[in-house]
Amino acid sequence: MSGYGDERRRTSRDYRERSPSGGDRHDKRSSSRSYQDARSAQYGHTDNRHDSQGPGRDYGRDRGSTRGRGRGGGHPQAGSHGTSPDETLPALPSTVPIPTRDSKLLGGKLDLKPQYPKGTSGRPVNVLVNHFAISSLPVIKIYQYDIRMAVPSSSQRRGSEKVSAMQQAKVLLRVQSLWGSSFVFDGVSLGWSPDLLMPNGESRSTTIDLDDHTAIKPNQVDIHVRCNGPLNIRGLVNYLMSGTSGLMAHDDPSIEDCFKMLNALFRQDPASRFITRPRSSAFFQRSPGLMMTLQSTGGILEALRGMYQSVAVSFNSLCLNVDVVASAFYTPDLCLVEVAGAYAGISTRQGLTQVATSDMLAQACDRMVGMFINVKHLSAARNVKKMRIQRIVRQGARETTFEMQNRETGQSSITSVADYFREKYNIALQFPNLPLLDCKDGMFPMELCFTAHGERYKEALQGEQTSDFIRWATSPAFVRSQQIMDNVKRLHWHELELPKSYGLSVSTKMLEVQGRVLPCPLPIYGSGTDARGPDTGAWNLRGKRFLKPKGFKSWGLLYIPGGSRVDDRTLQDFARTLATSLSNVGLATPSGPPAFLLGNPQSDLSEAIENLYGKTGNAFNRKPDIFFFLLHGASTSIYKIIKNVCEVKLGVASQVMLVEKAFNLKGQLQYLGNIGLKVNAKLGGTNSCVGEPLFKRTRYMMMGGDSSHPSPGELRKMPPPPSYSALCASYDDACVTYTAVCTAQPATVELIGDFKPMAKELLNRYKGKHDGAFPEAIIYWRDGIAESQLPAFLQSEVKALREVCQELKQQIKITVVNCVKRHHTRLFPAQGDRGDKLGNVLPGTVVEASRKQDIFLVSQSALQGCVRPCHYTVICDDSQLSADDFQRITHNLCFAYARATRSVSIVPAVYYADQACERARLHLRTANDTTFLLDVKQDLAYTMYWQ
Repeated sequence: MSGYGDERRRTSRDYRERSPSGGDRHDKRSSSRSYQDARSAQYGHTDNRHDSQGPGRDYGRDRGSTRGRGRGGGHPQAGSHGTSPDETLPALPSTVPIPTRDSKLLGGKLDLKPQYPKGTSGRPVNVLVNHFAISSLPVIKIYQYDIRMAVPSSSQRRGSEKVSAMQQAKVLLRVQSLWGSSFVFDGVSLGWSPDLLMPNGESRSTTIDLDDHTAIKPNQVDIHVRCNGPLNIRGLVNYLMSGTSGLMAHDDPSIEDCFKMLNALFRQDPASRFITRPRSSAFFQRSPGLMMTLQSTGGILEALRGMYQSVAVSFNSLCLNVDVVASAFYTPDLCLVEVAGAYAGISTRQGLTQVATSDMLAQACDRMVGMFINVKHLSAARNVKKMRIQRIVRQGARETTFEMQNRETGQSSITSVADYFREKYNIALQFPNLPLLDCKDGMFPMELCFTAHGERYKEALQGEQTSDFIRWATSPAFVRSQQIMDNVKRLHWHELELPKSYGLSVSTKMLEVQGRVLPCPLPIYGSGTDARGPDTGAWNLRGKRFLKPKGFKSWGLLYIPGGSRVDDRTLQDFARTLATSLSNVGLATPSGPPAFLLGNPQSDLSEAIENLYGKTGNAFNRKPDIFFFLLHGASTSIYKIIKNVCEVKLGVASQVMLVEKAFNLKGQLQYLGNIGLKVNAKLGGTNSCVGEPLFKRTRYMMMGGDSSHPSPGELRKMPPPPSYSALCASYDDACVTYTAVCTAQPATVELIGDFKPMAKELLNRYKGKHDGAFPEAIIYWRDGIAESQLPAFLQSEVKALREVCQELKQQIKITVVNCVKRHHTRLFPAQGDRGDKLGNVLPGTVVEASRKQDIFLVSQSALQGCVRPCHYTVICDDSQLSADDFQRITHNLCFAYARATRSVSIVPAVYYADQACERARLHLRTANDTTFLLDVKQDLAYTMYWQ
């Protein structure tokens, strides 16, 4: 206990934390490390936002710069790409010997051969992959143990036997002293050892005295261990040699246990040396060259560059995937008064005291709930203890009172928190009016609390913060490949005795695999189509007209002043320039000016838009087709109102433009060209297409699905906002024009609950555009389904899609593809193969992974940074697409994204579903404690209004 928690009874509260994807792993620390180091090493985060993904908002082109830190970017410790100035990493050996005893089982090497036909289209190239082959597996028996921990009744302080994260961290320091140097623990419930600690099926129990245990104040943990017998290593080898590895290995629990063991074993050493979280695959360290203060956050956050490591089965190899990760952490040892001030936008402590009781400060402090903190007014042993903020008490230390019992006299008295700290600790609080931080061990004044070491920032960075972070984290591909090799040196598997004792050998060289560069498709326009496809993945609209332009006959323009106002004549000139630009790409526009309306940012914007609707209708004697809005600077609140009124209430297409870009003569032509791409899509037109042979022979529908979830900060709300799901589908022969339906569902639920009615609606919309005919084949591109969710996905969404087809009495062939962007596989040109100027592989590079129709495809070029391939895996395929057909369709579709003249990093169907989810967030309503999603007007059903 600390603070005045000794005098107060409190209820226990379990601590739970999400961990990034990866195998089941946990910390294991040597007994020589301090307890503070052990706990600080339990929190970390992987972050991939610096990777290149192509143009657009969410899968946007790679932002950031490698040319200095730029505005507000903070102070990197060394080097523009974070290489440490005092780097003394040892050279890696060219070969790693395989333990002799294992050659009897595996011939000294794992040599996994593909058992399926590969694609042949394209130019062959050699590619390096950031995977490092595991070349041997154990021959000796590896025994698995069930581990259970509980707090004995004598040590329970709140009547719970649950072991806290603090206690577990201390137990982990004792693992090897208890069960031998070769014992591996996953930090949850499983352990492994080559030693038979007890007969199979038997259990043993032991009690550990933690370091602050005394007879008066016991602090012990009971550990129960049961032997489950040896791992099925032979089954793992057979699984790997079968040539079908990599898909739903968890169907066989014995094989899944082998992967858990491998992940836990390779995690054990870095978890004892670096900042991480329980079961996380990411590891960070605060050292020069690997960190930078984010000055745009007021100095309360810093960016750390770390390493990622996980066992994977890919490219016909069992390997370790090693990558570079970056994440934001709280600057350690920072007083929480400074944190609250930064959150509230107040730079001085004096200014903070003036708003101590305001709602603004309370909301700012609410963002600290869930943080782990330290205090420094107690004994050294208790100061290192991390405490989690459970809630914010708005009353300050002067107003908050509690009943305190005098242990000597037994008498009780009422005292304030401020008086308590003055009397017990001789601390006169400087800010007694600031809110208190309520933790399990008591309430603490904010000025006595400090950010803990290794405390990850769990919310999304905003605005300039994101720009600063990405600018620092982004590295060209040739730099990233070197950073990956530096991480291999830091992990130094070849020097560790633990892998050797298990008979494991890992290469220190990246896998070199054969890939192909697919032919570049040609985007087809109504006129001005280029003679050949763009090898760089980028082209322009110069001299081109849209394939199917959709003009408008009735339009309005609403200008919302802000800063320097634009005069009426300039607005009229701009309207003519806009109409000319749209006409140049084929859109028919009215000969006269739009209906103008001047908005007042301080008045009711909804009413102004409705007035524009009436004024436009009267001016053109017809329902408005589209509204244009001119704003000074981006505004989320104004944008939300515009989209809600136009899409939900009026059923009118809308396009928001920024004055700073629209009136900038230097970039106006390109900006208005991009506006034209979006306007035509929002009106239901087609900008371009690619000539896919299969679409000419068969009526295809491209369907995309995605779910979007609340941020960690939003999840703290009661109740939390919902997750959003969207399905979009093409309805034209070229599969480039889409329609979408959205729904809201409980927070964090990934699978689409209303899939069946949504899919039926999309099929009926297709039918409405094809004279009553349904598609003959559907390719359903699903975004980001984890491997562990695949069985549930097959039984829910895929099953529902088949049921819809049966209810409609249609024999539609269904192909389902899982599309994953959030992974850590990166491709680099091999020695002697050409890449781009940043060291990336060329657009169109495809590498086949470990099974049929399982590919990593780079369909886009990167302006900056390291390009990230998309991982496509066919789950089921009624059409029996060949490898060449599947790869060609996937690659070609990436050149048919509506609002860009660049190829994108993922098929547009998934891209659009993601955007429709984000638009659904703007359509959410809450009334009478009920949250519901408003439907978009039917007038926009056949348009891509979300663009």
